[in-house]
Amino acid sequence: MRLVLSVITISIVCDGTSDLCIHDLIQWITDTSFPEQAFRISEAREVIPAHGPLHSRLKKAYSSYEPHIIVCHRDAESMSIEKRITEIIAAHTHAEIPIPVVPAVPVRMIESWLLTNAHAIRCAADNKNGTVELNLPRNRDIEQLPDPKSVLFTALKTATNLAPRRLKQFDAHRARRRIASFMEDFDSLKRLPSFQKFEKQLITAIASQIN
Repeated sequence: MRLVLSVITISIVCDGTSDLCIHDLIQWITDTSFPEQAFRISEAREVIPAHGPLHSRLKKAYSSYEPHIIVCHRDAESMSIEKRITEIIAAHTHAEIPIPVVPAVPVRMIESWLLTNAHAIRCAADNKNGTVELNLPRNRDIEQLPDPKSVLFTALKTATNLAPRRLKQFDAHRARRRIASFMEDFDSLKRLPSFQKFEKQLITAIASQIN
């Protein structure tokens, strides 16, 4: 029987508070891939939102939290995923911290990962039993979208099925932050190449702490 180790700590470094929804995605990966292992996942609030160079923020997160692993989320935006990941690797090297730093880089922005689950979008819009068509992109088209954020916000507003006057009071930003917490079926997300890359690298980093 494999012994369960002590708690593995993971700190999140990202550019803004709206990206902290990645916490729920990390939690899902740890729960499903390492069900016998205890984890503590925290946001490195001292370096969010982003101020200063990335290597300094990574170093601050390490000194403040002393985690076993850092997950560094950055949107690819107009860059290729590979170039953004290279930036994170370079910052990790410059920071000279002795732990794995796992890049989490969605195509364009993290909203592309949140577009994969219609039920979670409806729940975040406080209308989980809604049936109105959300017109979400096909999974194979998501990473080609020029502006996944606007597509997601439109879907959230549509999911509310509210009349125009009440829709003006709907907080789409708050709803966006809640989507990942309602995700139960991750099959569509797992088919996105950018998420596959992140999941694989995080699992490898965790395994290195256990073995």
